[in-house]
Parts: sequence; structure tokens; C-alpha cells
Amino acid sequence: MFHFKLNKTIRSLALLGSLALVSGCAGYSQNMASTMDAVKAGSVDGALSNLEASNTGTEKDLLFYLEKGELLRMKGDYAQSRDTWLQADEKIRLWEDAVKADSSKVLGDIGSVLISDTTRRYDGRDYEKVFVSVRIALDHLALGDFDAARIEVKKMHEREAIIAEFRAKELESVKKESEKKGLKATSFKELDGYPVETLDDPQVKALKNSYESAFANYLAGFVYEALGEPSLAAAGYRKAIEMRPGEATLEEGLKGLDGRVSQMRQNKPGVDTLFVVETGYAPTIISQTIPIPLPIPTERGLTMVLTALSWPVLQPVDSSVVPSNLILDGKPQPLVLITNADQMARRALADEMPSIIIRSSVRAIAKGVVQKQVQDKAASLGLAGALVGAAASVAAVGTEKADERTWRTLPAFYSVGRAMLPPGTHALSLAGRPAKEINVSGKHSVIVIRMAGNGLYLAQNPAQNLPEPEIMAPKVVEQPIKQPETINKPTKVKPKLKEVKKI
Repeated sequence: MFHFKLNKTIRSLALLGSLALVSGCAGYSQNMASTMDAVKAGSVDGALSNLEASNTGTEKDLLFYLEKGELLRMKGDYAQSRDTWLQADEKIRLWEDAVKADSSKVLGDIGSVLISDTTRRYDGRDYEKVFVSVRIALDHLALGDFDAARIEVKKMHEREAIIAEFRAKELESVKKESEKKGLKATSFKELDGYPVETLDDPQVKALKNSYESAFANYLAGFVYEALGEPSLAAAGYRKAIEMRPGEATLEEGLKGLDGRVSQMRQNKPGVDTLFVVETGYAPTIISQTIPIPLPIPTERGLTMVLTALSWPVLQPVDSSVVPSNLILDGKPQPLVLITNADQMARRALADEMPSIIIRSSVRAIAKGVVQKQVQDKAASLGLAGALVGAAASVAAVGTEKADERTWRTLPAFYSVGRAMLPPGTHALSLAGRPAKEINVSGKHSVIVIRMAGNGLYLAQNPAQNLPEPEIMAPKVVEQPIKQPETINKPTKVKPKLKEVKKI
């Protein structure tokens, strides 16, 4: 009997120990430290090498493709960056397919209940899922492909609708589960010791959700306008204004739309140029241990036990890196900050916390039961039992680690400016860094400047032949029809139209 009890105790302890080994490894922020240090030092190649070195497995996860795509873009390899992000997009699409097929299966994840959230498949935070499409669109623009960028813009809006529906179902599921388990704490505000101010911020709470952004909608408007779709362009600009009211640059995008369309019809010279300035990095998440009271089943019924659990906490970011203007041909070009990914990340975590609390609490209760059984059986073993009980406690705590995974190289701040420029070469400088040469041509151009550490990375779409918008075509045909002799002699209208079409 003694032998049986000892073996069972060892087996239980082995289970806890194995769980500790699985989840006790370094967090994502620590694993990415060398990569981020290289980025901030201006060594993109070094960052890529560090990223590859820390991801040696054959099966790469979503975050690997997100980080690598960003680094390749900074390096100027837009085709490889696009293809890398398309691999990330495929992984997100698997999540979308699962949500469409049966969202209830996505809502529950037994692996995270048994071990920790770090063992769950990482599908990306909501804003990251949407930003993948935005970043792919920017790569397409850097390669001069407005049509492909339009596809990504359309996909972005479809993805937002899927996320919205899923989050609504998740909220309902969390309410039912918390009532079923008798859990009182379902908000980060109820966690005594949690840095509430990191999530409970007026600007964060003012966001409608964590995945829609003024920048993405303004970019969509610009792409639609460039392709001769003013009604869709207006919708994009209007949405951006709703999200960032009172910004003159955004309002002019909508108010000046008709004038710019008219200018396109008249084929007037000038390149409508959108400047996008990206600064900072998305915030780091660290794991912070905070004890909470949980009901643990015992022989006498439920007993409230103060249990140490780890929670994700977002670290502050440096917003001083956001510039108010850039220097274009020696003159200041105003910029306006329209999207703050740091705030989006905080809103995303605030929305996720009820689910995180439910999963962590259920997991802690299950571990508490196992730990109690191990300690009870070890009580009769004297010193050996005391060691076993202590080891069980250490193992139970060791398996608790908050999920620190997040897209670290993603820019935190997005500022835009817009100008009608003469075609040709222009000098651009930002934040005291050496001037860069840009070249604009055609009717529309997108210039993206990324400030990262000491580096200044420039992306611009090359000279391209955008398809002539349909709104311009009728002008060629209408002129002959308006001539007096054509109106007086209807029988000659056809030949004149054919002659014009040949030209």
C-alpha cells in the first residue's frame, strides 16, 4: 500500500514537473531581445540572423513570419517581404476558416487549461491580423502594384467583419463560463496588484475596437482613388475621419476628392503623393505574478485559496519619436499622427483579459487539486514526503507563465502627410537624419519612411502605368459629339467616333 501511494505521488509530481519544463522556458520578449537590439542599432541583417537562429525548427509559427516580413521590408526586399507575410496570412486564414466552421471549438482550448497560455497556437492578436493585410498592401505599393494592394484592402475589411463576429461570441461565452465556474474576477480591474492604468486609459477606452485603424482606412481610400473609384475612396476617407475627428489632413482627403478627380480627368500635371511615416515599436508584454483567491475543492467542500497566477502586462512605449513634420526640398511638410498601435495593443489585451482570467483560474483550480492530492499523500512519508510536497508546490507555480507573444517589430505610430508634387526627384529628410532622394511619377505615389533606432528606411513605389480610370475615358469621345456640324449631320457621328478611337 505504501509502495502504491508513493508511485502515485511520484506520477503526479512527474506530471507537474513535466508541465514546468514545458512552460518554464524564456518568454518571447526575452527571446526577441537580441533581434530587437540589432534593429535599434540599425543592423537589419544582424536582426534577421538572430531571428533565424532562435527559430531553428522546421515548422515556423505565425510570429516568425510576421517578424521576418517586417525585417525584409526594412531591408528593401519587398517581394520577399510580401511572400513572407503571405505565409503569415495563410496561418491567419486557417483561424478564419476555423471560426467560420465552428467558433465554439476556437473559443475552447484544453491545452491552455492544462498547462499555460504559452502552449496555445498563436493566431495573432486582432490588430495584428488586420495589420498583416495592411503591410502586404504597402509591399504591393512599393512594387508598383495598386491592383494587388486593392485586393489586400478588400480582404482587410472582410477580416475585420470576421473578428467582430467572433469577439461578440467570445464575450457571451466568457459570461456563461464564469457563472458556471462561480468565478467572480473576470476583469483586470478586479485583480488586486495588476497595473490597471496600463489598460484603463481614456484614449484606449475611446477606441471602438482593437483592430480598425484610421491609417488602414485612409490608405484604402488613397488606393481606391488612385484606381479611379471615388465612391469607395470617399468611404475609406470618411471612416478614417470618424476614427480621428478634427484632423485637417484627413478631412481634406475627403473634401478635396472631387477636385482631385477633376484634375485627373483634365490630365493636369502633378503627382498626388502620400507620405507615411512609421516610428517606434509595438509594446512588449511581460509576465507578472499576482495572487488571486480561487475556490479549491477539498473533502470539506470548496476552500478559498490565495493562488499565485501570472498575467500579461504591456510595457510603456516611447511616443517622443513621433515627428510633426518632414523636410521636403528644404521646406517643412506637416505630418499628423493618425494611428497608435500601442493603444490598439492595450485595447486588444483589455478585451482578451476576461478570457485569460477564465482560462488561468480554471487551470489553477485543476493544478490546485493535483497539488493538494500530492501533498496529502506525501504527508505520511516524513522528510521524503515533505520534499515531495515542496517540489509539487514549486512545479505548480513553475508552470504558470503569461503569454508574452506579440509582433515586436511592428511600428507603433503611423503619421501621414500629403502633397501634390511635380514629377521627378525630390530631397526628403526626417528628424535630423541625412536627406534621402525620392522620385515620384505617374498620377499617384506612396512614400513610406520607417524610423527604427538610428536607421531611416525608405520605401516608394516605382514608376508605373496605372490603368486609366474609367472616369477619364469619356472625355476623349465626347468632344467630337459636341461639334455643331456633328449635331446637324447625325449620319456622320459614327465615322467620327471610329476615327477618334483609332487615335
